[in-house]
Parts: sequence; structure tokens; C-alpha cells
Amino acid sequence: MISSPLRKDDIFPFPSQLISNSNDLKNHLKLRDCYEKYVLPDMKDSPEGTLSVYRTALNHWEARTSNPNVGEITNESLREFKETFELEKYSPESIKKYWRHIRRILRRVGPPIQGNPLGESIIERVPYMAPPKKRFRKFPRLVTDEEINAVYHACDVAKWPYTSDCPPLLWRLALVVFFNCGPRTQDFFQLLWENVDLKMRRVSFVAQKTSKLQGVPFQEIVGLHFESVFQNQKKTDRVFRSTKCKRTLYDQWKAIQDSAGIKEYIEFRDLRETCSSRLDAANPGAKAGKWVLGHGGRGVNEVYYLNPSPEVIQAVENLEQPDSFYSILE
Repeated sequence: MISSPLRKDDIFPFPSQLISNSNDLKNHLKLRDCYEKYVLPDMKDSPEGTLSVYRTALNHWEARTSNPNVGEITNESLREFKETFELEKYSPESIKKYWRHIRRILRRVGPPIQGNPLGESIIERVPYMAPPKKRFRKFPRLVTDEEINAVYHACDVAKWPYTSDCPPLLWRLALVVFFNCGPRTQDFFQLLWENVDLKMRRVSFVAQKTSKLQGVPFQEIVGLHFESVFQNQKKTDRVFRSTKCKRTLYDQWKAIQDSAGIKEYIEFRDLRETCSSRLDAANPGAKAGKWVLGHGGRGVNEVYYLNPSPEVIQAVENLEQPDSFYSILE
């Protein structure tokens, strides 16, 4: 009788299959092991945005540390982890966000004390990381028409993403959508063609950060930019067809701005803030910026009601477009 071949799990089982006590576990489990075994099973109903932050935090941990066993993580190793972010000028908010998620993993394998009843007692104490020093809150930057026009025309230098037949058109579309619809960065770059209704002139999506359903109307000029890059893609294809390499994405965005002569680097968030401010100015009192950006309340209407009010639609229609956007008509 021929025996079945050994599976990988038979040769290299999960540590808990071999180890029976906490002293051994803490010397074999990595932080990602703890997340996948103890934290993730309780997050079946968590939004994708939350899970994505956990994955990002763990990726940072493995890239910025020696990835020690969970029992070897100390206050000192967490301080060094924080300092790698500070050296790269990460915002305190970003550092604290990653620390909150890593801390939850560490608490889960820590002692079951008051406020932490699910602790697994794998480590004796949860190590501590002092929060990064706060910076003064950045005053919202309003990008000028001159800057937007310069960037729009400078998109000609775009060579990436390589998956696109015409990267300049894709980058112009990105600029136009950020200016008109103000999506969060992750929501735009995850946008699918099924989220775009050219007939109704609306993009609809579930925000990854808040899990809120959003339906943002737009002007005809935005629809023309969507049409300029549509090439019989499937509904499940991404609008901005790119790789997952964020570094390449931001390098290309910087190269475009360098070509445009932009001295103060424009972040996608700056365009989102500009969108909000200009929509509010386009129809004062309508609070269109708050509605379009998804910053409304958490009541049933705000979370599940997709259609904007007539006042919001009027603000969208009144929004003045930079001259460069009309180049699509030439």
C-alpha cells in the first residue's frame, strides 16, 4: 500500500501543535503568528480597511525589526521600531495607528488582567512604547488652479503604471477625480469600473476606512476623463490599473510634480481638502464638502442613504473647473 505524501503541515506544523506551555510558545511565536492564531479569528465582521491596517502594521514590523519571537519584544525594541518611522518623517498619527494595532496583538497574548479578559498569558507583560511627540496640526492646504493646471499638463511625463496603454491619461483622471470627488487615497486606487456610473455621473463605493456607503455625483467633464481611459475593461477591473507597489506610485507622482515645477509637494490629501473647501464655497450652507468626503454623522441615513441632497448636487454643478481639465475636449 502506497502511503500519501507528507504535507508541509506534517513536517512544519504550527508552533502550538508542538508546544504545550506558554514559556515555549513565547520563544517560538512571531507577532504575525499571534495575530493569525489569536486576533484574526475574532475579526470576521471587521471592515477590510481595519484588516488592511493590521497587515500593513505587521509588514512594517517585519521590515523594520529583526522580527523577534514575541517573548523577546521589549520596550527598547519598540522604541527602536518607532524611531525608524520618525527618521523617515512619518506623522505621529500614522505611527500611533500602527502601534495601536500591534499593541492589540501583544495584549491578546499578554496576561488576562482587568480590561484584557481574553489575554492568553503567553507573555508575562505587554511591553510599552511611548507615543511619538505631537506636531502642530497641519493647516489645510488649498491647491491653486495654477498648480493644478501645471500638474495636469506635466502628466505627459508619466511612464507608469506599465499596465496602462496611456499612463498620462490615467494620471490626469486621478487628478480630476481627487479634485472633484475628494476620495481617500486608498478608495480611489481601489476603485473598480463597477463603481463608476457614467450615465448617472456618480461614483459609488464603500469607504475602506469607515465602511460607509458613498455615492458622489460629478460633472460631465469628470465623466469624459473616465471615458478617456476606458478600454472595454471588466466591471471588476480597477480604474487605475497599477501594481501594488506604493513606492513606485509615489515616485511617479513626485516626478510629475517635479516636471510641473511644484515647489511644495502636493499630497493626495491636499486635493481632498481642496475639494471640500471649494464645494463648500460653490454652494454656501449646503455642507457639500462634508457630505462628499463622507464626514457626516453615523445615523442610519448618513451610513446607508446613497443619494445626495439637491443642495449637494447644486454645489457639484457649481464647482468651477481648472482650465486644464477642458483639454480633454480638444
